[in-house]
Amino acid sequence: MIKFPKSFWRIAEEIGHARSVLDTHIRESDPYYNHKGLDREHVETTGVIGELIALDYLTKNDKDFEMVNLLDLYPSKSADFVINNKRYDVKSTKHFPTAHLLVNERQHHKNLNIIDMYWFIYILDDQTCEFYFVNYHDVSKWECKNFKYTNAFGIQPKNLKK
Repeated sequence: MIKFPKSFWRIAEEIGHARSVLDTHIRESDPYYNHKGLDREHVETTGVIGELIALDYLTKNDKDFEMVNLLDLYPSKSADFVINNKRYDVKSTKHFPTAHLLVNERQHHKNLNIIDMYWFIYILDDQTCEFYFVNYHDVSKWECKNFKYTNAFGIQPKNLKK
């Protein structure tokens, strides 16, 4: 179990809101990116909290790493983190009884040769989470189905090793 500061939520809300505002031009030019609908800021906030938790973990554990900007004019086409020459894409999910760790199908296929591993951050409550690390090619073997907004590869955390 990993602990993180409760204040990360407020920071993630601010960055998530900014990402949502900056991405307006992308959503207007490509309807695919409008699939998150009214939950856009919630989805962005959940993504940012995972990136903040990963950054905090790496910093506290004195790991050498590179990371993309948390906020930029355009979404990054590279891995969120590079650690020991492995490229990681961070994915965050908040706990609820039927929660799945998800990777959007379209994004997964675009990430071929861009990332090596997914770093799933499963958020249990306001200050604790669990980590799951899954090889890119192993995610391709998961069931792919529609999860609310889009097709995604998904698995329940209980079916993975921590």
